[in-house]
Amino acid sequence: MHCGYAVLYLHFFLTQAFAAKIGAQAWSAHQAEFWPWEKRQSTGHAEALLSISEGREADRHPFEGIGALSAGASSRLLKDYPEDHRREILDLLFKPQYGASLQVLKVEIGGDTQSTDGSEPSHMRYRGETPDCTRGYEAWLLQEAKARNPAIRTYALAWGVPGWIGNGTFFSEDNIFYHVSWLTCIKERYNIDIDYIGLWNEMPWGDAWYVFELGAAIKEAQLGTQLVLLDQASGAISTDFLGFFSRDQRFQELVAAVGLHYPCTPDQKLLDTLAAHPRTRFWSSEELSTVADWGGAGCWGRMINQNYVRMNATSSIAWSLVWSVYPNLECFGNGLLYANEPWSGHYEVMPPIWTSAHTTQFTKPGWTYLPVGEAAGDLPEGGTYVTITSPNLEDFSIVIESLTGRCMYHDGCFHTQQPKNTQQLQFQLSENLRAAARGKDLEVWATNGSHWFQRLEAVRMDAEGRLRISLEADAIVTITTLHGATKMGQRESHQVKENQIPVSKPFPLPFEEAFETELHRSPAFFSDQGGTFEVVEDGDGIANVRLNQVLQQQVLQAPIGWAGSAPEPLTLFGGTNWTDLDVEVSARFEAVTSGKFAPLSPFGHSAPLSLLQVESQSSQPQDRHIGLCARVLRYTFFNSGGKPQGYCLQVVDSLKGGLTWTLSASSETLAAGLLSQEAAKKAAEKGWLRLRLEVYKARISAFVEGAQLASILDTSLPMGQVAFSCGYHKCQFDNLKVLPKAAPVTSFILTSRPLLKLYSPVTFHYDSRTCDPSPSETLKRNDFTGFIGLAFVPKIEIKVAALGRMVLKGGPLLTEVHNVQLLEVDNVTGLRYVASAAVPTTHTQQVGIISTDDGFQYAELREELLLTPGHTYILASSEISGGDFFFDKAVLAEPTDGVDILGPAYANESGWHFDPEPNLLFGPLNALLLPVQAPSRETLLKPEAAEENHQAEPTTLEPKPDTPKAARMLREPRSSRLHEAETPEWLVQVVKEETLNEEEIS
Repeated sequence: MHCGYAVLYLHFFLTQAFAAKIGAQAWSAHQAEFWPWEKRQSTGHAEALLSISEGREADRHPFEGIGALSAGASSRLLKDYPEDHRREILDLLFKPQYGASLQVLKVEIGGDTQSTDGSEPSHMRYRGETPDCTRGYEAWLLQEAKARNPAIRTYALAWGVPGWIGNGTFFSEDNIFYHVSWLTCIKERYNIDIDYIGLWNEMPWGDAWYVFELGAAIKEAQLGTQLVLLDQASGAISTDFLGFFSRDQRFQELVAAVGLHYPCTPDQKLLDTLAAHPRTRFWSSEELSTVADWGGAGCWGRMINQNYVRMNATSSIAWSLVWSVYPNLECFGNGLLYANEPWSGHYEVMPPIWTSAHTTQFTKPGWTYLPVGEAAGDLPEGGTYVTITSPNLEDFSIVIESLTGRCMYHDGCFHTQQPKNTQQLQFQLSENLRAAARGKDLEVWATNGSHWFQRLEAVRMDAEGRLRISLEADAIVTITTLHGATKMGQRESHQVKENQIPVSKPFPLPFEEAFETELHRSPAFFSDQGGTFEVVEDGDGIANVRLNQVLQQQVLQAPIGWAGSAPEPLTLFGGTNWTDLDVEVSARFEAVTSGKFAPLSPFGHSAPLSLLQVESQSSQPQDRHIGLCARVLRYTFFNSGGKPQGYCLQVVDSLKGGLTWTLSASSETLAAGLLSQEAAKKAAEKGWLRLRLEVYKARISAFVEGAQLASILDTSLPMGQVAFSCGYHKCQFDNLKVLPKAAPVTSFILTSRPLLKLYSPVTFHYDSRTCDPSPSETLKRNDFTGFIGLAFVPKIEIKVAALGRMVLKGGPLLTEVHNVQLLEVDNVTGLRYVASAAVPTTHTQQVGIISTDDGFQYAELREELLLTPGHTYILASSEISGGDFFFDKAVLAEPTDGVDILGPAYANESGWHFDPEPNLLFGPLNALLLPVQAPSRETLLKPEAAEENHQAEPTTLEPKPDTPKAARMLREPRSSRLHEAETPEWLVQVVKEETLNEEEIS
């Protein structure tokens, strides 16, 4: 389109369906399409004239790069990917003019403590240890980023530090030495001079003496690292910092930048303070933290522009770099792309990659932001524009956005005026910028919800030095004098070929691990949530014979944690949708070893002698424990201090004497006792104990050394991962086996079938703007007096033999029997009584009471009942406030074939109420059905008949695959999700955020 009057019309046809569609499938479906644009005359809207001039030099700001943050263990699984797929992921993040083309990489300095989605290993666990900055994956990531882009800027920050630092005091000489030792190790080991270092993530800034001493130590170590303060959440800036910064010139010279997290709107006192000292810039040093759907991409693209327009932020850094952790951890999807299936190699290229590229592929650190009001600002009907130029003004890029995606914080952090309509824009270039554009084809790249990063036909400015564009809402466009940007190496959209991304697969099962892997590293797929677990030699080998390798917890003292919390050591792994398992591992208390180690050289910093004293590895006497967990539904750190929600068997070695065991569900103890004398003697002698958990439906069984300790029914946790737990002492694990668990079904249950064959006590919410991890447990209630249940319609003739209720105990003994009723809705007379049964929720030997391993207790009816096809029935249970618990109506269920669930039903003082929400229910309640032509009950109860039937048709339960990615699950209709399995098992539900409201979940 080379004409005097250039009109670029960008036509966006984003629908609600496209907004919800995320994932690699969405990308591959549209990647080969052309951007739908056409040349048009005036649309009737008045054109807005916006000037683009360089303004005064004093009003310009350095462009210091757009980047991302690897921290909070958000990159944990990336290193476990097969090499070819890992290479492509790293290219998409760091390779210039290829994908996100990041210009800044910020990393966590590990401290062996939980920092959001896990703990990252420390390079120096005790005073006097030789620094090992190769631990973990951050140094590796720095190396990979530098290999792709040697000019990338690097930045490091601690979330926590080992407990020996300052005898528990973060701001200490110990910590200065600790930080400088990490910088020096990175420099010596990888030849990377870290550009910037912060103090303590989202914690108080300390005091001026610490900043001065840290700056002096860095200088004495002959490092070029500059200091960044404060790395605090917006609104948390202390007045003492502002006052000291304003008064002390030496302090000002030490601070290269002040960074805030998720600022959104200006902190005017800070900006006024910095304006008087322009050498110290303002950064948004942590940003985004929003699920990587199109809305998250819109949030990120908007923040990059908006942070400069509102606050003169010269750098914005997204958390996180990549979402490479298990999906049951906090802040799901907060990354530029998804890579959390290293066992399959599957990953997903997400749209934030491309909203990043609109700035990063057309600029370089060292370029200049032209002033707000001269070449940057708000668009007249919502949105922003910025202009970034090369130092000599020979090249420039204009980034224009009208993005509407919701951020997780600050109520979405939207534009002051939300873009809704097409805007007709004129950009009037200054004389210098006209010279830069004269005679050149200006490249145009554009992204919306359905077309990501596509190059359009080049344009030229008109004779008056103007560019005119028509821009619809929720899009981002870059116009640039540069040539060379690509979408994964291709200049044209139709040339971009679909990557050979492996298909998603569940975590492998059976799974065995003997830890014969690289020493002093975490084994593949294990994700530490506190402490650090590494492969070591166990020391029990014979001379000149290769020693056995085991997994050992390495941290002996609780760290100085982030936000004051350092959860106990735990490492988890496996499929987040694993259900019925037989898990066994050998575990033992490793004897505490004392030793002396050579002190560090102080890297040129004159540390006091007390700092260099060698510390024994011995820790103070403490209770010790080793543990095995199954069905870890999720792990939470925020607001809980670090709690696995799973079934955990622990062996405890108490200082008070004696070895005990406990079996718990989350924080609730289900059973406990003393260890046998034989097992206790073995543990005391540093022997291996075989810990075993069997989880089958609602039956939870625990074993130590082959002896069963407990077998209970509990319906709290339907699925989840496997984990090892330990205290802050050494403990070891070996010979792990995870097998699918199946159990035979005998007697009356063999030929009956339940009314509900699938039900879900949890809900997934992957597209929510929250850090609360999926899945969420359905609310348990015992605050209601009346009847609760469901309405259903049989489509075929069915025979009811027993009525049942799920066992969810919670009240006094007198409330542990429920009147379960079956009623028929009669259009003439109303409700008609059909049958009832007294169903206890305690274990009983009463004749006619049937307990099942899926957590239901049934009472047989005196007579089997035939239900009429097409008639509506209600199955309900009596409840008393303060009595047993029941699940609120968010439980999603699939009925047996030939039955439709109409929705939840309940009765209170005002009568019966019905909610027309198919496949949802209260309870849950259930019934056992028999074939209409069934053998007699007497025949079924004969042992030989049961055995004969079992041999003829063995019952197995295949474990449910890992939870699919949010992208695929959101695109699947509910009906298809409900029919994933043919055998009765737990079911997971994925719902959109907008489908939940407070009334439903409260």
